[in-house]
Amino acid sequence: MDNSTLTSLVSELSALATAYAPSTGHDAASQAPKVALVNLTRKIQQSLMDPAMMVQAHSLQMAEMVSVRTLLDLKVFEKMPTDESERITGKELSEQSGVQQALLERLFRPLVASGFITQSGDGSYGSTKFSQAYTSFPGLFFTLMFDHFLQPMTDLPKYLAKHGAVEPTSFYVNPYSDYHNASDSGLTTWEIMSKDPQKLKTFQIGLTTGDAMVPITGYYDFNQLALTEEELEKHGDRVSLVDIGGGVGNVAKRILDEYKELKPENIVLEDLNSIIDMAEKEETVPDGVKVLKHDFWTEQPVKGAKAYYFRRVFHDYSDELCAKLLKQVIPAMTAPDSRVLVADMLLPEIMTAKEAHTAALDVACMVMGGKERTEQDFRMLFQSVGLEVVAIHRAPGAAAGVVEGRLKS
Repeated sequence: MDNSTLTSLVSELSALATAYAPSTGHDAASQAPKVALVNLTRKIQQSLMDPAMMVQAHSLQMAEMVSVRTLLDLKVFEKMPTDESERITGKELSEQSGVQQALLERLFRPLVASGFITQSGDGSYGSTKFSQAYTSFPGLFFTLMFDHFLQPMTDLPKYLAKHGAVEPTSFYVNPYSDYHNASDSGLTTWEIMSKDPQKLKTFQIGLTTGDAMVPITGYYDFNQLALTEEELEKHGDRVSLVDIGGGVGNVAKRILDEYKELKPENIVLEDLNSIIDMAEKEETVPDGVKVLKHDFWTEQPVKGAKAYYFRRVFHDYSDELCAKLLKQVIPAMTAPDSRVLVADMLLPEIMTAKEAHTAALDVACMVMGGKERTEQDFRMLFQSVGLEVVAIHRAPGAAAGVVEGRLKS
């Protein structure tokens, strides 16, 4: 790279830094200026690196991830001072954590090198905003990604050599099942995962980060699904929204809180028996919302609803299985205005640094035979079962949206 290009990039960075105003928001739009600065900094860094430096960077990343995951398990970060100005020696930390000092020092070296923790000239250690955050939810999400996605994905070359160089699409035979020596068991990914209750719990808690990645409200107007008096006179039992695989009712509650024209008695929450039992026991379903025990692999029992809503469901499954899901709903779309709504991440057609997290999550979904999709992928999927996409409602600043489909006219 010549000096003029570097100078131009640095000038662009300076302009972004001057205009930057820190935000306390965690939504994609609030984070966008920060992400732009980070991505431009990375672009400058990569333009200066040679291939050998990239190998070194990848090696450090691998050592860092293994060290972080190990130290989380050993609860070492919890023993470190929460004040970044305070220090703790390796000997003190060893005594408090019960981890051998020599092992701590070796696991800490990659983290000091990456800036995850700090080390002073006297050899003592300090926390950072990263190590402190990893004692709570970010650490849970990291553990989810490491245990359920990274570990199985390290065997992807072996999996492809065995099953062929094609994308995994099965819920029974995939990198996750192969990693757990369960591809011949006839068990689904979830059933395999359920054998380790602690890992299953971490997975379920970690998945709550998806609320930020795929917002529930703010970009699709659910008020338009409200039933008019005339509609209710003609069909008093008509349903506005069927929340398919809707869990314990948290999403339905968020929608009702935000979109006041919708009435809870016109919403149906569907999920498996065990989930509905849990929802009723914990009283998480909004008052008035109807609950229905239903397996979404079977025909949809609610006919003629205005909308059949899947939120963060499709990325768990291959195109073939998602087509099967849609085929269970299509016979129920008996009203002219019946719609399918799929809320999920939307990959860019051309990947950029801004949407880098979507690429990572798509590879993670591959582990279990699922996939994230582009707008075009959704159009092709809908078309394959006789639906057409009528609109794609994009979440502001996020790589996500609601894909709206109807029966082909």
